[in-house]
Amino acid sequence: MAKQLMYYEKVVPISLERHKGWSVQQGDYSFARETNAAPLMCAEFQSASTELPIVFGKTEAGFTPVVILGIEQGNALTVDKDGKWIGNYVPAFVRRYPFVFAESEDKTTYTLCLDEEFGGVDKDGKAGNAFYDDDKPSEFLNNILEFTKNVEMEQRKTVEFGKLLEANDLMTPMQAGITLPNGEKRAVTGFHVVSKEKLKEISPEVLKDFFDRDVLELIYYHLASMRNMEKLRLLAS
Repeated sequence: MAKQLMYYEKVVPISLERHKGWSVQQGDYSFARETNAAPLMCAEFQSASTELPIVFGKTEAGFTPVVILGIEQGNALTVDKDGKWIGNYVPAFVRRYPFVFAESEDKTTYTLCLDEEFGGVDKDGKAGNAFYDDDKPSEFLNNILEFTKNVEMEQRKTVEFGKLLEANDLMTPMQAGITLPNGEKRAVTGFHVVSKEKLKEISPEVLKDFFDRDVLELIYYHLASMRNMEKLRLLAS
């Protein structure tokens, strides 16, 4: 089963009282090295599909899109030894770290939080971008807030996409075997994909609905992205 990104350790609401004078330096993706999958939003399918395989993981909320980052658990092939990302597209879930929204119990409000254990956090404010300019949120923090809001909104749309695929019985377990250049064989398991056979069997009415709602386009991006398994095989060599 895939080990997805769950690297938040000490999440604390961002506040002037606690974080004035702090800064953060992003760009080191070492935190993502010990995973082989990251959540993906529908809005990212077009960009991600040219570089990474897009598949689906089964969660309590249903089927959710993820990108495969490695063919073995605990090993992301998209992060080099220096913490640099290999490739042009970095999933939004990875880009937003160490920031995240915390949802209130009644699910009506959200609070921007920070993982204070992230190595790029500087409590002395000497490196990276400051959280506050005097007593006001910095432009950087406002941009992070807006970006994180957009991520949360897109995640909700993505959940509905997964539910739609499941409701039409289009999902099937993924079968992917990879042979490394040294002859070793690996099986990538724990994911699901859209079944081409089942897709061909859906009614014309549902097919038109999928087309009108851009669902069909997303499915095609997903199916086309599977050719990127070969890129992962080459990265593993």
